Amino acid sequence: MAAPAVPHSTQGRLRAAAWVLYDLANTVYAATLTFLFTPYVKQALGDDLRGLGLVQLASMALAGLLVPVFGALLDQTARTRGYLTIATLLCIAATAAFGADVAPGWLLAFFFVANVTYNLGLLFYNALLPAVAAPGSEGRLGGLGTGLGYFGTIVVLAVLVPLPVDDATRFPLAALLFLVTAAPCLLLVRDPRRPRGNGSVAAVRAAFARLGATLRDLPRQRALLWFLIGNFCLVDVLNTAVLYFADFTTSVFQNAAALGPLQLLGVEFAGANAMRDFVIVLGLLLNGLALVFGIVQGRLSDRAPLRVMRSSGFALLVALVGGALFGGRSELGYALTLVVAGAYGLAGVWTAGRTVVVLLAPPDRVGEYFGLYGITVKLSVVGSAVYGFVEYYAGAKPAMLAQSAQLLIGLLCLAMVRVPATPPAATAR
Repeated sequence: MAAPAVPHSTQGRLRAAAWVLYDLANTVYAATLTFLFTPYVKQALGDDLRGLGLVQLASMALAGLLVPVFGALLDQTARTRGYLTIATLLCIAATAAFGADVAPGWLLAFFFVANVTYNLGLLFYNALLPAVAAPGSEGRLGGLGTGLGYFGTIVVLAVLVPLPVDDATRFPLAALLFLVTAAPCLLLVRDPRRPRGNGSVAAVRAAFARLGATLRDLPRQRALLWFLIGNFCLVDVLNTAVLYFADFTTSVFQNAAALGPLQLLGVEFAGANAMRDFVIVLGLLLNGLALVFGIVQGRLSDRAPLRVMRSSGFALLVALVGGALFGGRSELGYALTLVVAGAYGLAGVWTAGRTVVVLLAPPDRVGEYFGLYGITVKLSVVGSAVYGFVEYYAGAKPAMLAQSAQLLIGLLCLAMVRVPATPPAATAR
């Protein structure tokens, strides 16, 4: 059964705003990983990121296995809000525990739980998009969510990172911010579809059966197949960039900072906190631009989502090469390539990807298609594991350049995708 169009009413707009706000909550978690947790756990592990990369790989692999099953189950039960609430609260609890005084192994265990539940939550959240967006406006609303979401990173960088408190306090504060910004969506947005099952064992079996049929049919769904492979490659780079941005920036500029002050657009970074302040400014610039790009690309995605995806992939390639070329040599060159081009690619891939899924999916199989989309998102962690090992043995720049291979493959796959001129009809039963 197709989800009804959202009425032009105060209640409909309120639900749409609540859905958009959850994107901000998601970004609070991602920013906490990038700018707080990764430096913290690297220090706890003695400057060795291999363990973090492996746990990232394991957690995303588990999420990738669970996502398609839950995606098919959503279409059976329509209990999307309940699943989203459980996943969100578990992620928030694990995030709050990052600051606990425990052994490094426990830190990685908390990260594993947080990452699995966070990524399952993304599936449930994305599947609610047709419930809050009128047909034809999915890209606009998704782009607004993507753009506003980056404000969460700005809050983390401007408030939590420089806050004069210890980590035992900083991580619970990040978790609290996550909860406050996620709560409206958990309370106000629901899946309007009628359930076809009750979540029982029979419903789970039906979900598995439906998923199996979809996977067997995937080779005949050429547009979807090429899109999933291309999205896998692009998101692989994004996951790596999000996790290691602060670490990479610190690694390539720390020698330059030791020789003299860093300068960017007339601002000088010197003293004991030079690298921290430099990373904060670059992070603010990256996410401020991503906010603007996300809103603009949302409107473009309603008309040409594949064009946005392809241009975003090319921008990511520029970011990788520029980051390696200018890192430690030119603060301005680094900002114009890795930061500006990276912001465009970061916003565009997420915004346009969700729109393409909605265009390819029959209305009664949105959860299932987002489940398949979720596989490409969750299993796109090869790059993070590769980065950890290459960085350990060869350095940060080779680790960053190693990400370019899958970008080129992804762009080639996206060139094979064709979006249908009219939305798919509901499937016959």
